[in-house]
Amino acid sequence: MSEINPILYQNEVNKLPQIQRDYEDVKEQVDKENELTSIFDVCPIFRRLEHVPDKIEASDYVPAAGLVSLAVLNAPEDWRDMKSAYRQIKSGAEGKKFTPSYDYKTAQHPFSFFRGTLLHKFVNPDTSPCPKFAKWLLKNDTTLMETKLGDFISRLCNINVESVDTKIENIISTQANPSFVGAKQFVTKSPFGELTARAMTRTTKIGAAVLGGLEAAHLVKEISDGENAIKATAKSAVNFVSSVAGIGYGGAIGAKYFGPVGSLVGMGVGAIVGNKVSDLID
Repeated sequence: MSEINPILYQNEVNKLPQIQRDYEDVKEQVDKENELTSIFDVCPIFRRLEHVPDKIEASDYVPAAGLVSLAVLNAPEDWRDMKSAYRQIKSGAEGKKFTPSYDYKTAQHPFSFFRGTLLHKFVNPDTSPCPKFAKWLLKNDTTLMETKLGDFISRLCNINVESVDTKIENIISTQANPSFVGAKQFVTKSPFGELTARAMTRTTKIGAAVLGGLEAAHLVKEISDGENAIKATAKSAVNFVSSVAGIGYGGAIGAKYFGPVGSLVGMGVGAIVGNKVSDLID
């Protein structure tokens, strides 16, 4: 091994402080212009809580409380989703075949606002202390694809729906009488129509209404603080639509091509992109 010239070495050492300062200056500028996403942004629990500190700091307490409530409510289902993604990754690392609940490439199961959450038993009429209210909630726990907008998309893109069996238990399922969620296969010549149907099947009406309510509370706070009403309303509307669409489309794309892992990552990336869109309105 050849020796390092002491004079050359000393010159390089003397340059280190300046190199370090230059690096930190560049890094600071890059970070300001490009807020890179951390791995926690694709984790549903962390994603739901990401903006809570900022909202509390801005005294935006209603949306903050709502986001925390959603995170707590959905924690069991989010944990199951993460475990499913972990099993998929583990199977791939071990060279084993991962067996999903159904074929994600050809179908999409309808999402539920209550299934798998802390309110799962409350919405089941057989286990709920308020059976009539539980039946009403269960009846209305549907997706955007089961609305007039969904019917319009089906007609516009000439979509035919076929049922696919899954291993996902329904809310009313019991050991004695098991009941499973039926996935939907959207048959159409329109790739965008098929993707849109998938995204809307992943978006619940109640979930969209709750997010809309939280955004409305934030809008009231903004206007009461002196923000321009028209500008604030436009920004809130764009933020709501872009967030719902981003999560729906991102999750649909990820799930179709990469299964449970893709679903989580896709929703995370979609949420980030959706949140960035509203920033375009200054």
